[in-house]
Amino acid sequence: MADYDPRNTRIDCLDGLRGLASLWVMIGHALLLTGWRLPVLSEPDLGVDLFIMLSGFLMVFHYQLRAGKEPWDLTSTWVSFWIRRFLRIAPLYYLLLAIAFILGAWLFESRMVIDAFLGRTPQSPQRYLDNGLTNGLMHVSFLFGLSPDYAYRTPLPDWSIGLEMQFYAAFPFIMLLLKKAGWLKGALFTAIIAAGIVSAANLLGIHFPMPAFLPLKMHIFLCGMLLALGLHADGPKAALHGGAAMALALLPIGG
Repeated sequence: MADYDPRNTRIDCLDGLRGLASLWVMIGHALLLTGWRLPVLSEPDLGVDLFIMLSGFLMVFHYQLRAGKEPWDLTSTWVSFWIRRFLRIAPLYYLLLAIAFILGAWLFESRMVIDAFLGRTPQSPQRYLDNGLTNGLMHVSFLFGLSPDYAYRTPLPDWSIGLEMQFYAAFPFIMLLLKKAGWLKGALFTAIIAAGIVSAANLLGIHFPMPAFLPLKMHIFLCGMLLALGLHADGPKAALHGGAAMALALLPIGG
């Protein structure tokens, strides 16, 4: 960060890290579908967690860069932020979603062959064959991550996309809370709220097939956010931010 040029909003080393995380997720899914196991690489969910942490970091990093030009006490800043985030993800996702619906039956047959060969429990047909209007609308609106029934109901491993969109929707409110309560206290309070929601859902018998619901991964987003906030803190406070980030990452929530 000492060599960071404020005229350039990209951080090259993090682009490289995201590239490695992408490769990790891709190889991990290939290993799952072939029955092979390799240390670390066979855990693609950890690669997704790395993406989540980087997302939290970059959202705060860019928030601080734009604070002067785009004050976050204006709702127009929120709208601009939401539009940018939507256009970054939605067009390509919609294209792949359409392809997944069209090829759903063929993908289901192929997955049945794989599951039979590996001796695994067959996949739910609904995940591949539900081309209904409700399922389509839930995914086009990115609301599918809020519902256990629809959070994992397409051939795409898209649960993390819905999770990311929930984070974008909540981000302005989370930042206002953190600013008002103080970065560390606000992060702790937000993590407690998320853990409380998860506990309440468990008591009510609500279980998600994938951690597509924001409270299940809020602590990982907060981990990245605290690391970004620690960049501008002095030595002891920066260490405190780092320690709090590590503690959040260790919370046994969301897999």
